Amino acid sequence: MFACASILRPMGLADSGALKGRVALITGAATGIGRASALLFARAGARVALVDVREPELARTEADVRAAGGESTALAADLAQPDDCAAVVARAVRAFGRLDVVLNNAGVGTMVVGGTVESITLEHWDLAQDVNVRAIYLVSRAAVPHMRPGGGAIVNIASVSAFHGSVERPSHAYAASKGAVLALTRVMAASYGRDGIRVNAICPGTIRTRLTADIVERVERAAKEGHGIPLGRVGEPEDIARCALFLASDDASFISGAAIVADGGAMAASP
Repeated sequence: MFACASILRPMGLADSGALKGRVALITGAATGIGRASALLFARAGARVALVDVREPELARTEADVRAAGGESTALAADLAQPDDCAAVVARAVRAFGRLDVVLNNAGVGTMVVGGTVESITLEHWDLAQDVNVRAIYLVSRAAVPHMRPGGGAIVNIASVSAFHGSVERPSHAYAASKGAVLALTRVMAASYGRDGIRVNAICPGTIRTRLTADIVERVERAAKEGHGIPLGRVGEPEDIARCALFLASDDASFISGAAIVADGGAMAASP
């Protein structure tokens, strides 16, 4: 007979020091999935370089990481600007001396770049591609040479929008950009595996962030009534952060080129 039931409770990755001694660069770190990942990665032992264009919110994330005992540096940057993408990698390496993990999370969502190919402006179409795809390319291009000596992990945030459309909430530019993220993830995994660099993607469903503020209450109400999401709730940023931590850790050492859907079972239940 076991003396204490808590002995049976498995230790979470964050509490096991899964990223101890490693340096992680997290884009879009001010709020939502990026902020949750920053806090979780730091708890797992990583030193974290936090990137975002929104400086006040970024400063708050950095302060919270440090208050929790983590080591971090805040790098204000606009990843729609090519020069900023390379610069944040260089600044992260200067701050911490190495780079082991990149979480490409920065993105612009359908509240900004929604619409059909007929209704979206060229400016907003380009913005979706520049932030959601080109920034991943440019950040990764700058990061890979620093990761190659010891290997590492790149985690790209895609979306279930890459797999299906919505009549009620069309998002052609966003979906196209996230489909490109999946394709880029696969070819990067094929190219950089020999360097010990794993590349994977996460495809979140409806997550409670600023990007879904216009639909989250409706989707959650439907989920609670048994429609849409079999698990009965929308996702929280921490749900995706935990998935990202797994992919960044050695527990995922034989996973590369994968696209993990994290949507509470919604795609599995769709007609």
